[in-house]
Amino acid sequence: MGSIQIQGGRPLCGEVSIQGSKNAALPVMAASVLAPGITTLKNCPEISDVACMCELLRHVGAKVYRQENVLTIDATEITDCRLPREYVTRMRSSVVLAGAMLGRCHEISLTFPGGCVIGDRPIDMHIQALKELGAEFTENGDNLSAKAARLKGAVIILPFPSVGATENAVMAAVLAEGTTEIYRCAKEPEITALCDFLNCAGAKITGQGSGHITIEGVERLHGCTYEVEPDRIVAGTYLIGALAAGGRVFLRNAPAGQLGSVCELAGFMGAKIAAEPAGIRVERQGKLRSPGFVETGIYPAFPTDLQSPFLVALCQAETMSCLTERIFNGRLAVVEELNRMGANIRVENNCAAMDGGQKLKGCSVTAKELRGGAALVLAGICAQGMTLVYNRHFIDRGYEDIVRDLKSLGVNIGGKK
Repeated sequence: MGSIQIQGGRPLCGEVSIQGSKNAALPVMAASVLAPGITTLKNCPEISDVACMCELLRHVGAKVYRQENVLTIDATEITDCRLPREYVTRMRSSVVLAGAMLGRCHEISLTFPGGCVIGDRPIDMHIQALKELGAEFTENGDNLSAKAARLKGAVIILPFPSVGATENAVMAAVLAEGTTEIYRCAKEPEITALCDFLNCAGAKITGQGSGHITIEGVERLHGCTYEVEPDRIVAGTYLIGALAAGGRVFLRNAPAGQLGSVCELAGFMGAKIAAEPAGIRVERQGKLRSPGFVETGIYPAFPTDLQSPFLVALCQAETMSCLTERIFNGRLAVVEELNRMGANIRVENNCAAMDGGQKLKGCSVTAKELRGGAALVLAGICAQGMTLVYNRHFIDRGYEDIVRDLKSLGVNIGGKK
């Protein structure tokens, strides 16, 4: 499944360009199904999750082409409403196709996405939101089917600001009859990106980025050209890498406005952060200072996707730190591998505590999921000696080429896919 080898002990120095956003690209790709015609996505990251979504789109009848970082989707004809099990079980975010397929074809059939190594991720909220728009669901074992002769606008109040449920509700509502209002919806930049793309294709959506989105249903969407925003989680990973390992880096195209909580914490811990029109400059200054207590939360709070990488910095800070995970109950699973490198992190329920001042040592470790895998690579950069990270395929789900990027920042790193 591939591996990454890191000779640690060097600070990060140099410049890297930040790829397009995984979390923005996937729902926009799903939403292209709603627009008969050709959708062109610029700056679309070349990662395995995007490749998986391409296969799902091809299976339902769309024609998909890639030329460098430009993805072209021709959804003129959609011929199948069934999503194949092999792709749904491989990539949980395939569930965002439910709202789009109901809007376009008025039916969909898929396997339950199930759980995830980072914790319980039920789709109850997705189903309830789509039911309120008029969809009728049928369960048969681990298969889920839905039909809607005609979707109609509704008032939807989500019990929690779920990103996926918000995306599904928005996609199902754009072609529904009447007006839909979604309350307590997610505010993540990826939600704004999805709504902006749909508006570009002819939808009428307002309120994106707030907790209240309004969608006026339209008769038809059309193809358009849209540029995927830079990936805030990839940028945050490399920012935390410079914080943990030291050095000076420039993150070209990094979306500073989306990384406020991360930049604030990094600045407190000892990094000089300078946001510029072209990106973010990061320079570690002196020893790492512990922020004391950190917790993840819904945007714009500290993102759960950067919790695992941030543990690498916290375990090397001068004094004790505590980090509480508020989003996914299995996200701290990476601690076992980090402790094999000398992190000395203690976990109780959803809280990780560490004394700080730890000197990491290189060894062989195994990635079990995407962000935890990236954290192990950062730990290898900080460690003395050689680190070998197995299961690179998890990391490739969200990072175009983490080896290429970190080499450009002066890291002694190599690997095979």
